[in-house]
Formats: sequence, C-alpha cells, structure tokens
Amino acid sequence: LDLHFNIALFLGLKTSMNSASIQAMGSIEDGFKNLYISESKTAEGPVLSERSLLSIAADHINHAGPDFILELSQRKLFATWNLIVGKEMSARSNFGCALHYYEQGILFIGNGVWIDDGVISNHQLCLDLYEGASNASLAMRNHKLVDYYTSVIFQNVWFERSIPAWIILMTSLESFGKHKEIVDKGIRLIRRLDIDVPPSPPGPRELV
Repeated sequence: LDLHFNIALFLGLKTSMNSASIQAMGSIEDGFKNLYISESKTAEGPVLSERSLLSIAADHINHAGPDFILELSQRKLFATWNLIVGKEMSARSNFGCALHYYEQGILFIGNGVWIDDGVISNHQLCLDLYEGASNASLAMRNHKLVDYYTSVIFQNVWFERSIPAWIILMTSLESFGKHKEIVDKGIRLIRRLDIDVPPSPPGPRELV
C-alpha cells in the first residue's frame, strides 16, 4: 500500500493537479481544461500526457484506498483526481469506468464532508462527484444507483442546485416507464416552487 501511495503521489505531482495548484485555480473545471492532452516524444522516449499520468496516479491511490490516507486535505486531493478521470471517462462514453472513478472519489471524500473549508470547495466537489455518479448510472440504466446518488444530493444542497439531479432522476424513471412516480415527484417539485396543485383533478363545474 505504501508503494502504491508513493507512486501515486510522485505521478500526481508531475501534473498541475497538486494541492498548491488546486488552491490557486478558480475551479476544478479550470484544472481539467488546463491538463494537457497530447503525448509527445523526446530523445529519451515518449512522454505521457498529464491526463494519462493522472489516470495512472488515481489507479495507484485507489489501490492504496482511503483508509490508508488520514489527512483530509489529501483525501480531497485524491477525490479530485478521481473526479477528473471520471469526467474524462464520461467524455469517452466509458460510463462503467467513469462510475468506478466517481465512486472511488466519493469513498475518499466521505459522505459527511459537504461543508466548505475555504481551500477546496467541499460542497462543489461532493456535488460534482455525486452528479457524475448519477449520470454514469443513468447511462448504464441502473435506476437503483441513480435513485441513491440523487437522494444524497437532495439531502445536501439547496433546491436550486438540485435541479440537474432531478432531471437525471426523472429521465431514469421515464426510461423504465415509471410514469406514476414521475407525476408524483413532479407535483412535489411544483409545490416546492409555491405553485398550488390540487390533490385531485377539478370537476366539470370547477372548470367552467
């Protein structure tokens, strides 16, 4: 485990996704865009792209596991690595691998770390990981996982920020033909917007 941790740390520090650069960047999305993609060749041989290095680093740190990492700052860093690799896998439509990395990231950051500490936005990191896992589960037609990951989002974010998760959940329900659940949840959503919905359809006289 110690060997995997050291290899991961060495490779991770070769990229721009280290702790210092994450603190300086505006968002994780900025860091993802800044990772150079292309591989190059030198006199010594081929040079892997930063994204390839980060993927290998994430694999090694995942092998070591979150129980091996005690510092919260390191756990968040490694969760961020998994988030970035998960996004890369999603972009390639490799949703099985994407879900694996999102879930590994969730394991590193844990379930109760939705409060920001001013260094890395815990709230945004958690939201990105759970939304990513929800989307990947939707693509794999795993409604049970979609329901689980979106429910965690609903419990931890403001209603306005949960709307993408609601769309994912409704899409999953629709794909399985669960129309009654869609209607029930839709009514709940409308009522949360302070729009009155009667408990039953109006009668003929009420429509006049």
